[in-house]
Amino acid sequence: MATQPYLIFTLHHRRYAIAAEKVTEIFLLPELTAIAEAPADIVGLLNLHSMFVPVMHLALRFGHQFDHCQITDSVIIIESSGLCIGIIVHQVETVNNIDDQYIQVDLSYGRERNINQAFIQGVINLDDEIIMLLNADNLVRHCDAVETLLDLEDAPAAELTTQDFYARCFPTATPTIREILHQRAVTLKDATDSNEATELIPIAVVSINGSYFGLDLGIVREFAKIGRITTIPCCPTHIIGNMNLRGEILTLVDIRQPLNLAINSYQLAKAVVVEVEEIIAGIVVEEVFDVIDFRPEQLKSVPVAIDSNTAAYFKGIANYLDQPLNIIDLTKLLTQGAMTVELAA
Repeated sequence: MATQPYLIFTLHHRRYAIAAEKVTEIFLLPELTAIAEAPADIVGLLNLHSMFVPVMHLALRFGHQFDHCQITDSVIIIESSGLCIGIIVHQVETVNNIDDQYIQVDLSYGRERNINQAFIQGVINLDDEIIMLLNADNLVRHCDAVETLLDLEDAPAAELTTQDFYARCFPTATPTIREILHQRAVTLKDATDSNEATELIPIAVVSINGSYFGLDLGIVREFAKIGRITTIPCCPTHIIGNMNLRGEILTLVDIRQPLNLAINSYQLAKAVVVEVEEIIAGIVVEEVFDVIDFRPEQLKSVPVAIDSNTAAYFKGIANYLDQPLNIIDLTKLLTQGAMTVELAA
């Protein structure tokens, strides 16, 4: 049996896969420019490295109900037959090599025409969970070409939209959210020299106790919502407990104490899943705001005014939206000093 890589992602808590060979780039959703008379599923246009790319929301492409976007949504750029398009999804998880024996294609629903097969190529049985395999070629093709695959009497009439991007996708966006989305668009606009790209430091920007902190994206596996937590007896106070992440036991860690942050009532609703020296843990945060690349010269030394014990866990400090962004050294934090603990199921 042949094995191929597939990109796994989620939309409305359902997992989907797409052939990794069709994917050219992945990044967090930036500010988009609304297009007059665009099909209803196209929410805007993106200037990507000086090339304009239309961006669709996958929920709208499926004809599902659409409310608004989240700042943690991602855009997957896929290419087929020389055409590029971006698709907005809720979260990109990982790339898995999957054997063809776990993939079932040519689904039949007992009807003469199976309209879902326009976009659904088959299903993948991975770890006893069903993942819908998407047809990348049909997603990229112009909607008029795909229309022939659909049962026209069941398909909703195509609507045209001239709505402002924020009014449609972020109706309650604060000035801070707008600035974050705008900066993402600015970063993606210019083509990056290959030599310069190798020097960039990718950082995930998160919020802890209402302040911005940066985490090295190189050790981040994914971002997840915190679900039901099972407490672990006789563990240090910074070990919150375990949660089930798609069948994997994930230990949740509160890093506020060693960073000299107050243990207050801030709601820690998200987990940044990291892998450090064979340790897999979920770092609890309030929100994941951004993923951004910094040049080495943009990182400054930690100010001497910061307590030396706390400063030991920071790699440096950068400027983010005119506010300080402390870059946390998670490797040191999780493997040395007060945070050292055997993270176990």
